[in-house]
Amino acid sequence: MKYKKFYIIVLSIVIINYIFWFYQLNFCTINPHLLQSIILAIPITFMISIVWLLKREKIKDMLGIIITIGLIVISIVLNFFILVFVAVEEGTSYENNPLRYEHIYNIAGYDTYTYQFPNKIPNDILDSNKVRFFYCPQFLQGGFNLELLFEMDHGDIDSYISNFSHDIQKEIEINSENKHDLNSYGIHEPRFLFNNNEYDNFLKEAKFYILKSEPYEVNNWNHGIVQYMAKNELEKRLLIVTQVW
Repeated sequence: MKYKKFYIIVLSIVIINYIFWFYQLNFCTINPHLLQSIILAIPITFMISIVWLLKREKIKDMLGIIITIGLIVISIVLNFFILVFVAVEEGTSYENNPLRYEHIYNIAGYDTYTYQFPNKIPNDILDSNKVRFFYCPQFLQGGFNLELLFEMDHGDIDSYISNFSHDIQKEIEINSENKHDLNSYGIHEPRFLFNNNEYDNFLKEAKFYILKSEPYEVNNWNHGIVQYMAKNELEKRLLIVTQVW
């Protein structure tokens, strides 16, 4: 078979490329994309078939080269459109299943602003259904949201917060008179974590620990970064939030 080195180089590149994107599409995304992974594998399957036919002299060498180059072009085009499709789908998706928290934590990124989150939720908290979770990635003008609400004993909450005592920029005890002050720090009710009047009840006995509050411009929260924790000792709840928009 002529052009043996050509086929070795081409197959090596496309297979390594496929392995990389298979991992990215199925282990670094909110949801796995197996169908898209199968579609990406089709040109590679045909390339391997061309090599098999050439070794058995079923097709001519020049025809094999032409078909292989055509398959390379098709593979590049498929890669582009599938990556665009997955990027849009992932960017407009969200996750609120606490059982998938650990996976989301590992792929979410923004490590500089999410260090106050636990890397996993203890099984006893998961089993007791005392945890709520919401995540959506940043996409175009949409913001990044990572939010967690769960129940813990008082001592455990205080112990957890104390791990970040050196990073806390401001502490705010909330009452009926100053709860609207949170807005000046870019803090609003987290999305999908509270039902009905739960957030108002949470605020009645809450203490906020602000790690970062940075608007796009002074008093301009059109864009910004908010990173904080809040506890309610009466409800034994700890709220952890990072928002980047």
